[in-house]
Amino acid sequence: MKYYNLNAMTNTLVTVFMISYNQQDFIIEALQNVLNQKTDFDFQVILSDDCSTDFTQKKVDNFLENHPRKKLVTFIKQKENLGWMPNFIFTLQKCQESGAKYIAMCEGDDFWTNEYKLQKQINLLENNPDIVLACHQYKELYNDSSTKDFPYFRKDFFQGKKSFKFSQADFEQFMRIQTMTILFRSSALDLSLQDKYDYYCDTHIKHHILDHGLGCYTENFDAIYRIHGNNVFMSLDKRKKTKFSYDVYKDLIINNGSIGYTKLLNLAMKERINHELESRKNNIFKKYYQKLIWEQFKNTKSILQLLKYVIKGTFKTY
Repeated sequence: MKYYNLNAMTNTLVTVFMISYNQQDFIIEALQNVLNQKTDFDFQVILSDDCSTDFTQKKVDNFLENHPRKKLVTFIKQKENLGWMPNFIFTLQKCQESGAKYIAMCEGDDFWTNEYKLQKQINLLENNPDIVLACHQYKELYNDSSTKDFPYFRKDFFQGKKSFKFSQADFEQFMRIQTMTILFRSSALDLSLQDKYDYYCDTHIKHHILDHGLGCYTENFDAIYRIHGNNVFMSLDKRKKTKFSYDVYKDLIINNGSIGYTKLLNLAMKERINHELESRKNNIFKKYYQKLIWEQFKNTKSILQLLKYVIKGTFKTY
């Protein structure tokens, strides 16, 4: 692998995690908005490109060449494609090895929209030792330039306040946190836990960070999650996406005893079943559909629900 800069500061308070793969159209906006951060502390950036086949690497090189803050960035060019999650873990490990007290996250196709984002989150964690992870609301940006607000929780959790604290149990029940909103304590990250799982991903990482304390969700819309055809997850077809979500929750339940994910597990399976109903005729005669509704029955022990899916799959009454 090739490093753009090996002289990034070693005594920084925050290291910003960034990854990219074939994101030539988005990476500069993401990196620029990170480097635009205004703080009263030092931070650095570790960006690992997973052997892009487009012009991502060239664009980053050209952008950094004359940038006044280029020394803050360590640009790693993987020689072979690792895949999204291996590169994700590799980069997190490098961030932890940097010695920074905190790690912030932003993938290469998302971007921050507030130049004080890091400062606000650091102030929050420095003044609240019980909090290990800070996150916030965000907007989704679509190809037609429209946006939509995306809080993944009940709005009454704020109860008229600008933020609310949440536990790991809360996270299991109702929350979904997008990566580009997160800043957490480096000491709460334990990547060795991946060895116990079959579908280890960012959900597992967030879950185990909350082993060490509370999260805090603020009302700010300080980041954009970009929806486009090249998102690693969003580019999966619907069947693969719904199966992946289901496998992640089942992984946490089986291999960690986190039964709090049961509700999300069942919702994920309902989404899988509904997708099959919408896309295929006479589903009850399809072995894949039979497998899904039987697995949902084993999870829920609901005979009524099983009968409902048998009827729907036979007569298409939905």
